[in-house]
Amino acid sequence: MYAQAAFLPDQAFIATPAVTTATFDALLSAVEQNLLRCIVSQEYWPPSAATSAIACHLRSGGQRVRARLAIHAGLKLKLVHGDIIALATTAELLHNASLIHDDLQDRDALRHGVASVWSAFGENTAICAGDLMLAAAYGALGAVSQPARLPALLKLTLARTGAAISGQCLDLAGPKDQAIAGYEAMAMAKSGALLSLPTELALLAADRNDCLLGARQAAESFAIGYQIVDDIDDINIDADPLKMAQSFNILLLLQAGGKAEARTTAVQLAQQHFECAATAAAQLPDGIGDLLTVLVQRLALRL
Repeated sequence: MYAQAAFLPDQAFIATPAVTTATFDALLSAVEQNLLRCIVSQEYWPPSAATSAIACHLRSGGQRVRARLAIHAGLKLKLVHGDIIALATTAELLHNASLIHDDLQDRDALRHGVASVWSAFGENTAICAGDLMLAAAYGALGAVSQPARLPALLKLTLARTGAAISGQCLDLAGPKDQAIAGYEAMAMAKSGALLSLPTELALLAADRNDCLLGARQAAESFAIGYQIVDDIDDINIDADPLKMAQSFNILLLLQAGGKAEARTTAVQLAQQHFECAATAAAQLPDGIGDLLTVLVQRLALRL
């Protein structure tokens, strides 16, 4: 499953005299409204079972980590608010599309403590709902005020979406061996791609292409640690005999590889990746990486 560790507090933005928490919260609220507007608006498509399912999914909750990252980076880079909302909306729509499809593929009946889309509305509607959110994400990106930069923004979004899908395919196929490198590559693609996208989009919109690699490295290292924490939380589910053979859980891989202290090894591995993420985030300019650093610190406390 996609890592959904509950670690983000309501207030995680690093406020400055120039950028207040109130501004951040106002933009987050605007993104929330825009998510629904992009789906239920009848400008492009009529109401359907898919739009109803998406509305229920979006209203069920979520920490909006990717929106927060986009808002944080956008504010630090002094992007206009409309562009920040567009970038954050794109990142969240893509992520939530992946959750709807992932729940169906994993047969997870619950999401945010309520019925997942496929279990509430059926498998066919879940497929359509995820597809519609993917389309809506690109529509949201089209609202940016800088048309000259739109081709690069679209290309990056497509690349990160493709990487996330590739990672999901690796996860669904299951581990081919007990190699940790294969696990890291899966987590880096599956979770890292859409975690790096919001910050990368903000950097592209601000014409700071020189910082893209650092932002990606920080997010990918964070994503691996993020996935390890999720695996530790989910070990009882993933160790079910019916799931075990196909499970890409780090603890099961370590155990199969003969590691007697699998949890200790997993914790150490997560800590290493969190340290790499924090180092890379600290090197980003203008405090762009500060929010990711906070997320690293708070998630590391759960190990």
